[in-house]
Amino acid sequence: MQFFLVDNRRLRSDFEATLDTLAAAGRFNPDAVVRPIDRYQIAERLFAAYASGTFEFDRGAIVVGARVENFVQESDGFVQIGAATNPLTVRNSHWDIFPSINAKVDMTDDLVFRASFQRGVARPSFGQVRTGAAISDLSAPGTVTGGNPRLKPEYTWGSDVALEYYIPGDGLLSATGFYRWVDNVLYDSRSIVGSDIYNSGGIDRSGYNFISSFNGSNGKLFGIEFAYLQQWRFLPQPLDGFGFQGNIAFIGGSFDTPDRRGVDFPGTSSTVVNASIFYEKFGVSTRLSYQWRSDWVDTLGGFGTGGTGDEKRAAYGNLDLAVRVSLSDNLSLYFDANNLTNEIYVAFLGTRDRPTEVEQIGRRFMGGVRFNF
Repeated sequence: MQFFLVDNRRLRSDFEATLDTLAAAGRFNPDAVVRPIDRYQIAERLFAAYASGTFEFDRGAIVVGARVENFVQESDGFVQIGAATNPLTVRNSHWDIFPSINAKVDMTDDLVFRASFQRGVARPSFGQVRTGAAISDLSAPGTVTGGNPRLKPEYTWGSDVALEYYIPGDGLLSATGFYRWVDNVLYDSRSIVGSDIYNSGGIDRSGYNFISSFNGSNGKLFGIEFAYLQQWRFLPQPLDGFGFQGNIAFIGGSFDTPDRRGVDFPGTSSTVVNASIFYEKFGVSTRLSYQWRSDWVDTLGGFGTGGTGDEKRAAYGNLDLAVRVSLSDNLSLYFDANNLTNEIYVAFLGTRDRPTEVEQIGRRFMGGVRFNF
């Protein structure tokens, strides 16, 4: 048996040092490998402080708290204008406070009611806020394609309620409802630049087409989920190791863009189903899982108008198998089989008869030995 230790940080530093040496000797040109507009560096600093308190009463408790954050982000990159490449730096900084309240009431020994209210945040990914962009002055109007360093985080105020029934024999039945008020909704589309950030050489590009990620407003997201979990210990041995875990969620919601009202949330299916049959006993852990989701919007149509139709992803279902066998406290075997249904993933523009992408990844199998020490 062989063991290998990989020091990723050391590998990275050695790799970069080697590239610097080759570049200094004229034997390596980074611009020939990665275009400047595809290279960016983002530095973030997050300061956070929080406080909470718990108030207990007969058959229940309430937990209240708040988190204060100071977020600073500096994005360095390049914009390409024709054949010229110019550096660009954008800095964002803001303070936030995130209060929350969570309540739990034991209505009976087996029935629990939960409720919560909170404020949350989802910050854009590095790729969405990257400074790099390519500018074309050839068309009328011109175009700017790239990241949007002026993106704001997506903020939510949310409320959740849940009713949980604990089934005798390690089981759970639950119904959960939620509602979210969302501001600065993140979505991909095209718009107008609307600022002087890309102006140079005496050229005003504020009216150019901007293809990137944007912020919407007046978002609302709501839904209800039903779930069931139980190991079927009432079955005779050795079948009492079998069990089931599953849920079904129905989701709705919409938001506004500068040009549209009531747009579907990107990445959100109206129906999501998860189901797993598992076996846990004698050191064996096996799970056969199926997930299905309905169609969902991926990218809004040009200028958010939907004139050519929004790009959507077609519904699909995945079937996966995971097996774990424990041979000792330190040694185990594993086997994973993913996408057993060999799904075909389809994107389409407006209607299904206008496909923009058809992809079949295929089935994937992986197995091996794990040693813990």
